[in-house]
Amino acid sequence: MKSTEQVIKELKQEKAELSEKIRKLKKFLGNETLVAQVGKRHAYLLRRQLSPMEDYEFWLEERINDLGEKLEK
Repeated sequence: MKSTEQVIKELKQEKAELSEKIRKLKKFLGNETLVAQVGKRHAYLLRRQLSPMEDYEFWLEERINDLGEKLEK
């Protein structure tokens, strides 16, 4: 079984990777020229994908914080 420290480390890595993907997607969606190139339907799908990614990022942070609090006790 993994230690709490190892789980936190892995969660932080996962969150960092996800945060980078979110940053890149937001940058892409902010570029009207690129968005126009992928077409309306695909741009719509990308915009819809962004919100669940941000939700997932939030819950990863909550899990990291929760585990961190348990370590401090």
